[in-house]
Amino acid sequence: MIELSSDPYVLKPREAPITEVDFRLHLNINWCRGVLFNVVAQRNGMAIVEYDAILWSDDSVMFVEYKDSKAAYKGLSTRRTQQMGGYAKNIARGLGYRKYAFVVVVKGLEEATAKGGFEVIPLHLLGNYQPNFASTITELDYMEKMVARFAREGQDDVVAELGKLKSIIEMELS
Repeated sequence: MIELSSDPYVLKPREAPITEVDFRLHLNINWCRGVLFNVVAQRNGMAIVEYDAILWSDDSVMFVEYKDSKAAYKGLSTRRTQQMGGYAKNIARGLGYRKYAFVVVVKGLEEATAKGGFEVIPLHLLGNYQPNFASTITELDYMEKMVARFAREGQDDVVAELGKLKSIIEMELS
């Protein structure tokens, strides 16, 4: 049994429900180096979130929540989706990944949508799905927002200095 630690989280496998067979058949694993199915993330020994799959490559990781019906999806609150996405970001950062994605996959859904700021895709699109990764480094995200703001205001000297600072931070993180 594999266990991964991402302080303060511990990732442990759980039993796979039989309803996830379709999900596994449609999953695109061409881009990744590994997959863990049915993972429980625990903090201080208590389960806080479960993911139906975690896929990773050298520099990125994707967390997937699968719902086997539209009714099950409707029971998933926007708040819970945001929590799951937030935990995914924190876990990815703790594991050392610079990019992460969290996606909800729904069997029976007709078209892609969003919930809580995260992608929701139909099961039939999962085979060709290419993840839209986001940064796990909050500070760099904030710096990009600052660069955009100062660029809109025409403060090119500040934009140039922030660009240099961002490059230095990125080199330190590599």
